Amino acid sequence: MIVLLSIVATIPILQFASFGYMLEVSSRIARGQPARSCFPGTEIAGRMLVILICVSLTWLPVWFVADMAYTAELIEQGSDVASRLRLAARFVSVLWVFWVAWAVFRGGKLRHFFWPAPILAVRSVFRPSFWREAEDRLWEFILSLRLPRLLWLGLMASIGALVWLVLPSSFIAIGLIGNGNAGTGLVGLVGAFLMWWVLLHLPFLQIQMARQGRLLSVFDIRSARKSFRRAPWAFCLATWATFVLAVPLYLLRIEPIPEELWWILSFFFVILMFPAKLCTGWALRRSVYHNPANTASVVHWFWRYCAWLPQIAVVLVYLGVLYLAKFALWEGTASIYLQHAFLPPVPFFIR
Repeated sequence: MIVLLSIVATIPILQFASFGYMLEVSSRIARGQPARSCFPGTEIAGRMLVILICVSLTWLPVWFVADMAYTAELIEQGSDVASRLRLAARFVSVLWVFWVAWAVFRGGKLRHFFWPAPILAVRSVFRPSFWREAEDRLWEFILSLRLPRLLWLGLMASIGALVWLVLPSSFIAIGLIGNGNAGTGLVGLVGAFLMWWVLLHLPFLQIQMARQGRLLSVFDIRSARKSFRRAPWAFCLATWATFVLAVPLYLLRIEPIPEELWWILSFFFVILMFPAKLCTGWALRRSVYHNPANTASVVHWFWRYCAWLPQIAVVLVYLGVLYLAKFALWEGTASIYLQHAFLPPVPFFIR
């Protein structure tokens, strides 16, 4: 699942579905669902990964023939050998497409790719029931992905994060370009304070929105603060997980690499930010289910303040990293707005 989320995160638009899946899993944890039902689609993901590997392996002979045709064309342009090799490459490519489609229809297992059952394939192609069954399977597969919901979750959470971050980020940016002016420095200081306040709440507001399924929930500060009062130490742990795991990823955003390799960087973004989202969902779950006899109970104020101080410390350290990132990252000042802790697991937001 992590590999597939990393690959999807590099595809425009669909990258919100990658983010939405992490939020969906976290929201299920926050709602108190059993652990087995909190990770939907893992069986489908395993099958898709097997199919992806088999597709890559079976493509190698096609690539070899196409490369031979290209080489022959370079050596002697327009020769009979180059023409025959080009024709062979086209034929093998078409054959490979049917091979892969037939293997996927049969179940997408290893044996289906390496033994195509040609007699059964010929018999099935001429049966109308075969095409109806293929259409039904394709439609069921598309529905099982639940892409509309995942896209909605990822997009709405990203919009909510940007709305929260735009004002303090703008103030900080003004302060950074003020060239020592006292007025702009004061604006930057106000922005830093606002950013500190936003960062304390935003991780939980995003999971709260996914749990309740309402966009306006991402602005419901009161509910988030009530949840904190019921489980302050769980919130403290989730805050540390979010920002400690986010800091190393800034090193991967210093200089862009070729776009076809972005999924490798996205793998690290998923593998570090996914646990942070899970921990945040667990904290919200803890705030409701830590005392089944009285879910409205509030922890004593002394312990709440003891848990609040480490949160302040880690957010202040993260603010320092955010300040330095402006001078080091590819996006420059835009990196203050585009914080990967609250957006899809994409290494570079600006191409």
